[in-house]
Amino acid sequence: MPIIETESLTKTYHMGDVELRALNDVSFRVEQGEFMAIMGSSGSGKSTLLNLLGCLDAPTSGVYRLDNVDVSTLGEDELARVRNKKIGFVFQSYNLLARTSALANVELPLLYSGRGRSRDRAIAALRRVGLQDWGDHLPSQLSGGQQQRVAIARALINDPELLVADEPTGNLDSRTGEDVMGILQSLNDAGMTIVMVTHEDDISQHAKRIIHLRDGELLSDQLVENRIIFGKEGSAP
Repeated sequence: MPIIETESLTKTYHMGDVELRALNDVSFRVEQGEFMAIMGSSGSGKSTLLNLLGCLDAPTSGVYRLDNVDVSTLGEDELARVRNKKIGFVFQSYNLLARTSALANVELPLLYSGRGRSRDRAIAALRRVGLQDWGDHLPSQLSGGQQQRVAIARALINDPELLVADEPTGNLDSRTGEDVMGILQSLNDAGMTIVMVTHEDDISQHAKRIIHLRDGELLSDQLVENRIIFGKEGSAP
């Protein structure tokens, strides 16, 4: 059973009398354990698609099934629970609270879900990204790569089934970006499904599959033949 299934997914925006079709009739499936990159030029619809897959927006028409559930049938409270427990989010700009420690930033989704703080769970999540000793540091005391690792740890705290990443290396230098991709590959190797938006060819080659969008339409869908594996043995730092 696929974790993601879209059928004729379409998203239209209205700006006065102007109609902008950001996505047009997009259909594909993502099986559990896949690592898929979404590529396309600016305005191709890739961020719009990721927002739909992350249940941050609703399509104008078409069907999106997440774990075989039609997302359009869910109410706002149910959608909030799905976003908090089933999906982990990683953004280009990290979105960390500046005056809050790394550990407390990682714990935030637990508070939103009503589970309360758990230092042990937060430390375990930081350990998965190699930052278990940095929990007391503020974001300003961390490098860009470390901040993105904290953001990934935060996305993992509720053990999501799906990780969606929007340009996760966009603010990082090439070496640090490689480190972050190594972490994502390690998570995928452990069974996590990952869908990532990127405009960088070399970053997309870390995924197992790439779909290309152009003008809101699905242009191609292909497996990565010469996949880049982080490090000699493909393990994260």
